[in-house]
Amino acid sequence: MKRILTILLCLVCCCSIAFAQDDAKVIINGVNKKFAQVNDYTADVFMAFNIPGVKIKSLSGKAFYKKPDKFRIKAKGIFFLPKQNMGQDMNAMLADTKSYTAVLSGREKVGSTDCAVVNIIPLSNSGELVIGKFWIDPLNSLILKSQITTRNNGTIETYNSFGANAALGLPSRIEVRVEVGKFKVPKMLAGDINKNSKQQGNTPASKTGVIKIDFSNYKINTKLKDVVFTEKDE
Repeated sequence: MKRILTILLCLVCCCSIAFAQDDAKVIINGVNKKFAQVNDYTADVFMAFNIPGVKIKSLSGKAFYKKPDKFRIKAKGIFFLPKQNMGQDMNAMLADTKSYTAVLSGREKVGSTDCAVVNIIPLSNSGELVIGKFWIDPLNSLILKSQITTRNNGTIETYNSFGANAALGLPSRIEVRVEVGKFKVPKMLAGDINKNSKQQGNTPASKTGVIKIDFSNYKINTKLKDVVFTEKDE
């Protein structure tokens, strides 16, 4: 009898894990289906920075994206910006469903929205991603929050807000939080960060930088040319 109960318990556990994986796949497929409508876009951006130890002026510029993973922001001036794991990079990451295992780990609120929490674990140990955690609004198939742990840039956390282009999964604002001590910053900024950290008796690793990027005036599926991603800034 005990043996039968043990076998049944194992079967229940296995089924629960399988259902959690299936639910995660359904949720991710909803996000992928929405963003798959976007072949390319350009948008106006406004970037505001709050980086410990460094003063960076707010900047305006343009963002460019082309399927599957080309992305660039052009702006005049120096800016501190993770070029990986932005909104569209998260979507590109989730679209590569053969490269990771996805597991639904529960539900949590982001603001007032009840979200499914999906963890993705890469199948290969050779990439930059260690683990990804996504808070997804399952009713609207939108990523409201993500937490990406990388090998070289620490943990990058994002919060997404959506407006007129929510039907395509395109955000109106992305708030990015990075571990300043672990993130690769431009050399001219790294010197200021280290200098100010020593003067204040703090280590850069204890600091969190916040970048807010507002997107507006989207132009979608205009057959954007590849040259925009390789041409030099003016």
